[in-house]
Amino acid sequence: MTTNQGAQGLKRKAMTAISALLVLGTLSACGGNNNAAENAQGGDSGAPADEGPFKMSMMLTSYNPEPMDPEGELYKRLEERTNTDLSITWVPSTTYSDKLSATVASGELPSAVLVLDQKLPYIVNSARSGMFWELGPYLKDYPNLSRMDDVALNAISIDGKIYGIYRARDLARDGLMLRKDWLDNLGLQEPKTIDEFYEVLKAFVNNDPDKNGKADTIGLAEQQVASGWRAMLTWMGGPADWEIKDGKASPAHLSPAFLETMKFYKKLYDEKLINLDFAVVKDGKQMINAGKAGAWVANLNDANGIEESVQKVTPSGAITMVNALEGPAGLRSPGGSGSYGIFMIPKTSVKTEADLKAVLNFFDKVSDEDMQNMLVNGLEGRQFTLDNGNYVKTTDPKMLAEYGMGDSSQLAVLRDKVVTYGKPLVHLRDEMWKKNAEIAVVNPIQPFISDTYSERGSELSKIIDDARVRFIMGDLDESGWNAAVAKWEQDGGAKVIEEYTAAYNQANGQ
Repeated sequence: MTTNQGAQGLKRKAMTAISALLVLGTLSACGGNNNAAENAQGGDSGAPADEGPFKMSMMLTSYNPEPMDPEGELYKRLEERTNTDLSITWVPSTTYSDKLSATVASGELPSAVLVLDQKLPYIVNSARSGMFWELGPYLKDYPNLSRMDDVALNAISIDGKIYGIYRARDLARDGLMLRKDWLDNLGLQEPKTIDEFYEVLKAFVNNDPDKNGKADTIGLAEQQVASGWRAMLTWMGGPADWEIKDGKASPAHLSPAFLETMKFYKKLYDEKLINLDFAVVKDGKQMINAGKAGAWVANLNDANGIEESVQKVTPSGAITMVNALEGPAGLRSPGGSGSYGIFMIPKTSVKTEADLKAVLNFFDKVSDEDMQNMLVNGLEGRQFTLDNGNYVKTTDPKMLAEYGMGDSSQLAVLRDKVVTYGKPLVHLRDEMWKKNAEIAVVNPIQPFISDTYSERGSELSKIIDDARVRFIMGDLDESGWNAAVAKWEQDGGAKVIEEYTAAYNQANGQ
């Protein structure tokens, strides 16, 4: 029953009994959170339509020194549209993980808390112990939340149950970014295959693409924590992290494509087509930003910022992008989880189902089209103006503070109706992401938990990462690589495979 139906029912009763009017007066005087919660959801609370807003608290990451202004117009509209009295604790992104761990341990949690990695052992254990609401059965009751993607929901699940509202992201975001002006200077086209990419890198290093008369250019920029490895491996025909092979979970490094990808990188290293110091470089993107490198493989969202940086060095510089390179298995793109972070709702602070529905109502309302755009782009006339359709961000500090210099987007859940503003490169990025989604290779064991990996994942990954780097640099041959793989298995990797296989088979009824 809706709130209006409830009110009409009370009115009909009032026509036959004076006592009903007294009851109605009593209800109007109450205004506790439970009534407000059911009113926010449209439940049959018997509360009048002007019931006060639901008091709700949140903990979120902040990437800017100035938090959202709670007295600003954007914040006020957020509260009005969601029928909440909202209190947000902003935590700097650099300290968020520690703060979240301490907050969960204390049990003193807000109404909703952002969790960036729901597979962390303490989060998994908290969910299993009943600390957080299971949300799966409720999503169908909300017009926006019911539209959430099954792939993304599956990826965030714990033991097959949904404990969070995910923040949507495009499924497959990685691709190749190239200096377009260098291609033009050399009379080259954008590469479509891995072989063509190799030829482009050779030309970028050997044929003076910046026309300065010096042999000072780098082909592919790479770094210590490889930015392009996962994409290149998938283009080479490998899996996105894991695959199911011969009925068992199998990590990417056991695939033949992994060895072939290492050989490809070794070839680039030996021919000096990649920066030779990649193993110690923290941020390889800075090399293409500075105009020294011609190629970068990573999230295509980097492209616009790279072009702006390049143009500070070379005003005529330009970036183009390729969503995927064709390899032995055709066109493929490494798929992610389809989300970045989930909002979990603790039972310690949201004690009743009525309150839970009010919190879910908040996340449903922020997914309305106008709310998505407000949180991501700001309010037209305040945070931005449109000049011939072009997004012009305000420089007014007060207006920027209203949406926390963009931190308001941290509240966004679904983003499928956000209007994209920006240069042609931004629109090209969106087009590339859509193409990637059609050829995405998804990690099949993403939803599952291996206790051994949770405990020893970092040290196991280090064995493979170190061996991969040493192979590329020529410090390790194939027998040395095989020895590293054997060590990975002996030190716990075999147990990880066993646990993931069991979880996958159980979920699939095998």
